[in-house]
Amino acid sequence: MKLVNSAEFTNVFNHRKRLSSSNLFLYYCPNKIGAYRLGFVVPKRISRLAVRRNYMRRLIREILKRQISFKASFDIVIRVHKTFDKKKFTQIENEIENLIKALPL
Repeated sequence: MKLVNSAEFTNVFNHRKRLSSSNLFLYYCPNKIGAYRLGFVVPKRISRLAVRRNYMRRLIREILKRQISFKASFDIVIRVHKTFDKKKFTQIENEIENLIKALPL
């Protein structure tokens, strides 16, 4: 499932629980749905080209599909704060893995 509207994103950001790595911030908030929901934020200041921003979102989504195996009910927003490309795939994968392990399940 995914976070859709701005009110859902605002709810997660206002909860003020954040984990960080060198390229990413992971914001999280418990929900009452019974499943996790994901959202991604890649600001224009990271990359002016939509193609690159969409690539970063797709890359993060694919990594998360492989790594999330918990059944906890969280709303999770991942915000990119440094640009990355194909060369940094393993680094991003390790960062996401460490952020997921640090979640209070």
